[in-house]
Amino acid sequence: MGLDLAIKNGIIVDGSGGPRYRADIGIQDGKIVEVGRIRNSATEVIDAEGKVVAPGFIDGHTHMDAQVAWDPLGSCSCWHGVTSVVMGNCGFALAPCRPEQQEWLARCLEAVEDIPVEAMMAGINWTWETFPQYLDNVEKLPKAINYGAFLGHSALRMYTMGDRALTETANEDDLKHMGDSVSEALGAGALGLSTSRASTHVTPDGSPIASRIADWSEIDYLVDVMAQQNRGIFQIGPDVSSGEAHKTFLNRLQKIAVDSGRPVMFGTLSTRQGADPFPWQSQMQYLDDTADAGGRGPHRCRDRGGHGRGSAPRPAGRYRLHGCRRRRLEEPPRCGREDEEARERPAGADSCREPRHPRQHGGGPQTPDAVDRLCRRNGKCSRER
Repeated sequence: MGLDLAIKNGIIVDGSGGPRYRADIGIQDGKIVEVGRIRNSATEVIDAEGKVVAPGFIDGHTHMDAQVAWDPLGSCSCWHGVTSVVMGNCGFALAPCRPEQQEWLARCLEAVEDIPVEAMMAGINWTWETFPQYLDNVEKLPKAINYGAFLGHSALRMYTMGDRALTETANEDDLKHMGDSVSEALGAGALGLSTSRASTHVTPDGSPIASRIADWSEIDYLVDVMAQQNRGIFQIGPDVSSGEAHKTFLNRLQKIAVDSGRPVMFGTLSTRQGADPFPWQSQMQYLDDTADAGGRGPHRCRDRGGHGRGSAPRPAGRYRLHGCRRRRLEEPPRCGREDEEARERPAGADSCREPRHPRQHGGGPQTPDAVDRLCRRNGKCSRER
């Protein structure tokens, strides 16, 4: 039987943890049907000599909730071998959302993740209100990669409590409504619930996002909804404002992990920002202690520092709107020598670096042409701030 595709002479890294090996891969009807030395004919043959052949990577922490509406490729994730991404992390999400809250949620994403609100308002066709409706919308969009999503706690609080979500703890009615929404989202395919306690996560006016107003008993209640159904991951952005705050956060999180039995996902962050920061070595020990106590779930870490090129304490301030155009006011020099030095630094060396600025901040590099691209596609201009 002939194959649709044969990938030959590649170095296989199959994701099992076993050693790499040299082999061919045969594909028929979109599925791998043969691995080894393939002698069958194939309609298409790819020579992978000198290249690694591996399953697609899963990026478990993205904020592509809006980008999926206008970018069918899922760039730049797809350029790096990512074939599946998880959206809605840290409590930030675009659903559930009442019509009058659309721009507010977009502005919150801009404040933290530096996604231009003009791009979101111009590029998103807001056809949903509930989380299941949002997933239905994503399902219909053209996509080159796979998408999964958490139900965002901040969006859920705003949807349930309105403006009270930014100043008040939830009452019994609020908790019941939010719990029902968690159940509804899980039934529709949500990967779980996400929230944040990070001091860097703020609203456009600099006040804490809605999830940070919630007390821990509210989080206990919502995670217990997942525990009762025995499904869903709990993802949370940690409080690293100081070493003491970080340790207090981790101790409370350990209780949730052990009591609920649900997988917990959070970032293992090595930082020198804040007072007396909690070292990564102690965080690794914390993970072992939590597992020994019965908690489970993945943690996320990187072996090098994450520095978004062009980011600043308030990255959005580096751009000015001119009608439909967003122009970069200053372009950091691209230096091949800097990149080479970064590659040569030992893994873990970045954890000893001092912060470039005393103020903590989140977010990453912007795409300065996003508004231009969307305006051309939609034939309209987004509003100026």
